[in-house]
Amino acid sequence: MEPLHRTPHRLAPVLSLAAGLVLGAGIGLPTAHWVAGYLTRTPEVAPSGSAAQTSPTAQPQPSTASSPAPATPVPTPTLSQTACAPLATGQQPLDPLHTPPAGYTTDAALDWIGCGAERLPPGSGFTVGVPWLVALSYTCPTGTAAASTGATLTVSQTGALPGSSPEVIAEGRADSDDVTGGGPAGSAIGPGTYRLSVTGPDACLWHLAVYRG
Repeated sequence: MEPLHRTPHRLAPVLSLAAGLVLGAGIGLPTAHWVAGYLTRTPEVAPSGSAAQTSPTAQPQPSTASSPAPATPVPTPTLSQTACAPLATGQQPLDPLHTPPAGYTTDAALDWIGCGAERLPPGSGFTVGVPWLVALSYTCPTGTAAASTGATLTVSQTGALPGSSPEVIAEGRADSDDVTGGGPAGSAIGPGTYRLSVTGPDACLWHLAVYRG
């Protein structure tokens, strides 16, 4: 009796191939699904306020502060040719002049500081083509006696022509004062050529200026 020989079954290769396909599909399908998901997924956006989010650099804003307004120039008065004594003990300092009234302006050429009696301008008269006023501020030692006119200090205007009668336009009866005066009843003086005459004790220091209308 011949020994039995095992003959491979014809279905073995087929079954092996089928098993390989099934196993490959089991592995390949999840792998292919993961690869497709990786390639098609949307990138994540960093949450607001996170370190990953960058903000634009702030640009400096131009300054809106306004430039300071230029200071109004103060006229420099012409000092008297007479050497004035220093203020006495207890004498009040010289007050600043009153500001010009509405419609009037200062004139740097007609602004003086002096003492005692003096004629202004020193050389000849000044000419104005508009109405004008005079501003006066003065200080005298305490208890200074009044002049014969009854005023401690008097400013009069006279015409440039010889023989013109003086007209008082500002005066004070105290040891110190600051006034703005004109013609009769304080009205402005009309255009013309004039000189000013200051009458008062030598110890009185004064500041006088013409305001043009």
